[in-house]
Amino acid sequence: MDTVRIGLVGSGYMGRSYAECLKRYTTHGSLTAVTGGTRAPQLAADYGAAFVESLDALLAREDVDAVLVATPHSAHLSQVTAAAQAGKHVLVEKPMALNAAECDAMIAACRNAGVTLSVIQTVRFRGTVARAKRLIQEGRIGAVRMIELRTLFEWVPLTSKNWTQEATEGGLILDQGAHNFDFLRWFAGDEATRVFGRVKQFGECAWPSPTAMAQVEFRNGVLANTWMSFEFPKPGVANSAFRALVVGATGMLDIDGYGKLHAALDGKDWELIWQQPAIDYVNKPLALERLEAFYTQVQDFIDSVRERRPPAVTGEDGRAAVELIDAVRLSSATGRAVDLPL
Repeated sequence: MDTVRIGLVGSGYMGRSYAECLKRYTTHGSLTAVTGGTRAPQLAADYGAAFVESLDALLAREDVDAVLVATPHSAHLSQVTAAAQAGKHVLVEKPMALNAAECDAMIAACRNAGVTLSVIQTVRFRGTVARAKRLIQEGRIGAVRMIELRTLFEWVPLTSKNWTQEATEGGLILDQGAHNFDFLRWFAGDEATRVFGRVKQFGECAWPSPTAMAQVEFRNGVLANTWMSFEFPKPGVANSAFRALVVGATGMLDIDGYGKLHAALDGKDWELIWQQPAIDYVNKPLALERLEAFYTQVQDFIDSVRERRPPAVTGEDGRAAVELIDAVRLSSATGRAVDLPL
């Protein structure tokens, strides 16, 4: 197939982001139809696509080869399953689903239908993160041994996603944790075997599960931890929106997902490898510097469908991050370390 014709499900902040990616940046992919949400008619009109009243109607269209699902987490299972049963390839926003069992059902539906399933994990495609991973693959820091990742805010920065306040959407441990645990697994280069974690709320944050800490052990011996919180007192901690330290046998990486990548290689001092242009995801959500990671992954999905190959981020990858979140919740509830797989 020369062009992958995509139906967009969801018309909010992320829906518009993906419409912009498909309109301006990707190749061999086109936005043909939009459904879902009160803003869908206007979004469709703005990007020259057809507005469709329902998901069923969108899936029935012959000019839709694939769907991009950008809806609240609780809708993913039913929407992805319906798309697979209609024979459509699927790119679904993170977190893949509310829990690993739902992820399993989605993977099975797409496998049985013979369609591609990919999960959005844009952190992997950010400039500093992608370059850091490349240095590891090139052996520049030796075997990875330890990883520390923190995501610290004074508040939830994206108020256009107010639906995440609902406990039924999994709380911030799910919304942010999908990024953090995917990062730890990707950089460790293996599967997790044990998790100990705590999920708490200290203050008056309206969003559920605003603070969490977790220690993760991986099969290859890598030790990792992540700390995420959206209830820091002012002035907060600078450069900690997504900040990681990766320690290898012969070198180290200091990764700021929204700033600079520094590396200490071959016993030498820290050096600047690359700097991310400033991203203002609140006031300038459609700016090139923000959308680069999004359109890069959308392009990979388009290419994977056209080339009939696995996407860079598979359904199994999406599931692994969610299972780690399940494990942290269980560990927090029981006060004990949890062995994986669950």
